[in-house]
Amino acid sequence: MPTLKPVRPTDRSAHPHRPRRLGPRSALLLLALTLSACGGGQQGAPAPAPVPDTAALTPEAIEAKLTSGNVDLSEITHYGDPVTASGDGAYVQPDVDLPDEPYAPTLIAGQQLRDSAQQAAASARLGETRVPGSLRAQAAPSGLSGVTLTPDRTQLQVLILHAGAADFGLPSARALLQAHGIPFTTLDATTAPLDAAALVAPDGTGRYQAVVLTSNALTTETRPGYYESALNTDEWSTLFEYERTFGARQLALFGYPQASPEDYGLRAAPELASSAADLTVTPAGKAVFADLTGAVPVRYAYNYPSRLEAVPGVTTTPVLTDANGNVLAATSTSPDGRERMLLTMAQNPYLLHTQLLGDGLIQWLTRGVHLGEYRRFLQVDIDDWFLYADRFDPTTGKIVPRDFRLRGSDALSLRDQQSAVRTQYPAAPNFRYAQAFNGLGADVTAPNTCAPAASVADPLSAVTKCLANSFDWVNHSRDHLSMDTMNRSDAFTQLYQNALIGSYMRLPMSLRAVVTPEHSGLGWYSPAAGQNKVDYGLNAGNRELMQATSLMGMRYVASNHSVPSQWDPQCPNCGVTSPLNPLTLLVPRWPNSVAYNTTAPDEATGQYNAVFGPGGTAPYWPKNLNYDEFLAQDVGISVIHLLSGTAWPHYMHQGNLKEYAPGRSLATDWVRALLDTYSGYSTLPLNTLNWNSLGLYVDARTRYEGDKGSVVAVFDRKLNTVQVQRSGAASRFVFLSGAAASATQKTEVYAGRRMAQFTVGSAGTTVPVTPR
Repeated sequence: MPTLKPVRPTDRSAHPHRPRRLGPRSALLLLALTLSACGGGQQGAPAPAPVPDTAALTPEAIEAKLTSGNVDLSEITHYGDPVTASGDGAYVQPDVDLPDEPYAPTLIAGQQLRDSAQQAAASARLGETRVPGSLRAQAAPSGLSGVTLTPDRTQLQVLILHAGAADFGLPSARALLQAHGIPFTTLDATTAPLDAAALVAPDGTGRYQAVVLTSNALTTETRPGYYESALNTDEWSTLFEYERTFGARQLALFGYPQASPEDYGLRAAPELASSAADLTVTPAGKAVFADLTGAVPVRYAYNYPSRLEAVPGVTTTPVLTDANGNVLAATSTSPDGRERMLLTMAQNPYLLHTQLLGDGLIQWLTRGVHLGEYRRFLQVDIDDWFLYADRFDPTTGKIVPRDFRLRGSDALSLRDQQSAVRTQYPAAPNFRYAQAFNGLGADVTAPNTCAPAASVADPLSAVTKCLANSFDWVNHSRDHLSMDTMNRSDAFTQLYQNALIGSYMRLPMSLRAVVTPEHSGLGWYSPAAGQNKVDYGLNAGNRELMQATSLMGMRYVASNHSVPSQWDPQCPNCGVTSPLNPLTLLVPRWPNSVAYNTTAPDEATGQYNAVFGPGGTAPYWPKNLNYDEFLAQDVGISVIHLLSGTAWPHYMHQGNLKEYAPGRSLATDWVRALLDTYSGYSTLPLNTLNWNSLGLYVDARTRYEGDKGSVVAVFDRKLNTVQVQRSGAASRFVFLSGAAASATQKTEVYAGRRMAQFTVGSAGTTVPVTPR
């Protein structure tokens, strides 16, 4: 729904790029206004509430009041008006020709990432690679001679060896380890030496539990068609000796199988090379890729199908093959007992096969024991419950303002659709929608019933009370006003009054979270009416809004992953701490292709094609898409989000919940299409958390990512223990995967894996582990 915007002052001299903020007020006046929380009146509305006791209105007191349900109707200043704004600001008719958030730019960004990934992986080429020197495969002298070694002890860290910043395998290696929270070091083999000091700590402990090669020979193309390894003979020898001595497994993410620098027992068949393949997990491969259920499609990624080659002392086990039995991934044991795995297809973190294979590769590489953790999520938010939605008319191509509001029957159907999803998809047994609600549209006096009589003025409000426990409920402000320039007292009123309405209606709210209207207040806004929003950065957000959220005890604020400043590309699994309030953690959300102003398939495809069809405003496809094609193109991107291990919700809007056919809505059609695709590939479960729990998880993962650089964890493979020490005086928070059932630390189990989480103090912590 378009945001109802207060009239802005015309003087913008305070900041040339944004509307002027309201002028400063005294702290006393702000407090008085905050506590009075008076909205505009309407006929039949309750009288304004008396000013509460100032000493009692703390975040703790607010939470206690809201959770107790001890809210009196007289405290609610305005409700039951789903069409117009309250008197908090002069109402301005929104420009109904523009969606509530720039539809094309956010979706184009996702398409561009996918297109770029496809182009990069499809153009990746390798070939017979010369190794400087005269290395005899797997038989060179040791590079660790004279070094003190404690071969049973290795640090829980992974070494990425690459062939320079332009190495196309480097982003995939980074993303693979980042998704699991695993600490890693990158070494550019074109500039830095690989010697004993780089691999072994002064006390003889191995610095790395495993090694990732971006390509099997660390290939550089020194001139067109001429390939040379970035490591010389001595360096390869040193690496092999380290892996043998410390039992470090090696993973080559892409390779052209040959005898040098080491022989995997495979030979490339270059005449079969292409940019597409369909991979099958072999019976032996099930030990590596246990969750994969069907063929793994490789598209837009150059690959080298290979054949087994008998090599003395080498045992090669195919784990991925094509329809003709050609090998595209294999584990291989060298004559000296080292364990390697080679993939012969290019990787990119935005490609499906890379994401599908990633978790199995990590479990094999680390034997399931590593710092960090990994799980998958299915979080779906619905914004604007209780309000009206605009509707795209596919016949006229125009947007009809305020043309649809949920009916009680739509809400009842959504409950049943949600239950059916849980039953029919084993990967999503706990799926639940989160409803971001605007209490202005609610009739708080409606009866609590799932079968409202004809005399009930607002059946949606009545049914909402009946279905309260079916969904998670999140504060979306009372009136859906823009909060870009809203002062602290008005922002507090919007949040507090909405929470009072939710509490009065007995909605089980996630009180620590808030979804601001259109993600407003975060420095992303239109420079002028009718223009697309511009990302001015989080520092250009609304500081007073952030203060208001803290007064409410809200820590987790939804942000938009399509806006560059509202997520952290250096830490894709992290929330973002607001620079305006260190108590606020931003939790990014993904938009999808289901526009806010669509209620049925013809509207959804009509709106999409009006932008991306051949005659659209941002043409992308050669033809207009039908409904199945529309869902498929979006799910092709969204399934990557699930596989990446990020916890970020996807969000849609209340118009998308209309029951356009028995048991059908756009929102649940999208969820089903996503789960059909996901379940066709993987059996790993998808977690759904309420927003309070989601925020706590993101908070913990963000803290871990900030702390892991100050933690040293040493795996003793003889004792099967991990000893964790901190550096510096501060305590450090740790996730550790592979904990044994006997671990005394707090643990969680996901897909049969036990993950410990604990704080490391000055004495350190020892955790028993169970390697795979």
